[in-house]
Amino acid sequence: MEADTFTEPVLVDDPPFGVRTIRCAMDAIEFLEEWPFEKRCGLHFLASDTCCAAYDGRGPITAARKAFVAWAIHTGVCACGHCLELNAVKIADRITGNGMS
Repeated sequence: MEADTFTEPVLVDDPPFGVRTIRCAMDAIEFLEEWPFEKRCGLHFLASDTCCAAYDGRGPITAARKAFVAWAIHTGVCACGHCLELNAVKIADRITGNGMS
């Protein structure tokens, strides 16, 4: 396994092209760089910086994947089952007011 390869790929919804598989830090960097500038936020910067650090060997790949997944969930482009389940639980908690997760 390459040093910048995610242990598990992240699926993201790329509206004009369908679902894309993000397998490594460079895939994530490329996807983040394609994101419209006017839609970027602090979490985008964090994910980009963390992925660049992992790609350059300055940071752990696990942190890069977590930051990218957090950004993907926040922006609504995460298409992998686990991410969608986590997002659904958070939304359900907000609606019901349970705050169990």
